[in-house]
Amino acid sequence: MSGQIDAVRQVIKQFCLEFVTDPYLCYTEHGQHALFYTKLYNALPADQRYTSWQGRRLCAIQKEYPTADPLGESQRQHWDISAIKSPPECAEGKEPSYDYLKLAAVVEFGMNAKEEHLRKDIKRLCHPNANLEQGFIIHLYRLSEQGAKISNRDESPDWKGFVSKEHVAEMGAGEPVEIFYGLHDITGREKSGLWLIKEGKWFPLK
Repeated sequence: MSGQIDAVRQVIKQFCLEFVTDPYLCYTEHGQHALFYTKLYNALPADQRYTSWQGRRLCAIQKEYPTADPLGESQRQHWDISAIKSPPECAEGKEPSYDYLKLAAVVEFGMNAKEEHLRKDIKRLCHPNANLEQGFIIHLYRLSEQGAKISNRDESPDWKGFVSKEHVAEMGAGEPVEIFYGLHDITGREKSGLWLIKEGKWFPLK
């Protein structure tokens, strides 16, 4: 189990470091989902990329796998990227069982996401019925100058929706989630870099 989680953690780190250096590899957050999925799949040893459940072969990495519980909402949702626990197990009392497999790790994404989005991700990943061993958040900022943006998907350093790493640490304090906070500011007004935020503290990563 720890091997699966460690593999996800290492791919997240490398993915985020690449973002800080080359933030325009993907135009949208959904493009980042696809690129991360590919990197995680390729990082797994060939014999760990697939597993089986009730005699049927399935990929160990899933995109948009459903939550096992509504998690405080009106209906079940979907995780951005999930790693199926190996060997697979079903959440107790759930049918059809393929829809409720236990998860080793889940990764939720946000690029230039507002505080509300981040709070929701933390709440869902840390919900007692989340059906996962470890939750991760990739929280990225891509900033360029207002009036001269490289992309309309960028925000400026003056954007009121920007959330500092100090505030993100406060939001995640007391929760088991690990948040990778990556920032690229071409204007230089905010310090570009990557930090791991957990247990209410932040740590620079290289």
